[in-house]
Amino acid sequence: MEEKEMLIKIYNQQDRLDVAQILIKNGYTVSQTKRARVPGGKTVDYFLKVKLDEENAKTTK
Repeated sequence: MEEKEMLIKIYNQQDRLDVAQILIKNGYTVSQTKRARVPGGKTVDYFLKVKLDEENAKTTK
């Protein structure tokens, strides 16, 4: 099975933590990342980087 990664943009830190917790409990590998909204800009967007981890999915019952 091909592993696909996706980015989910979530502005609020507590919301990111809540969503990450749910995804981890359901077998996903989750990390936080940020990037400038425009190249060289000071404003950043925050994302959760999410990938289904089949090995974790088998142990999260």
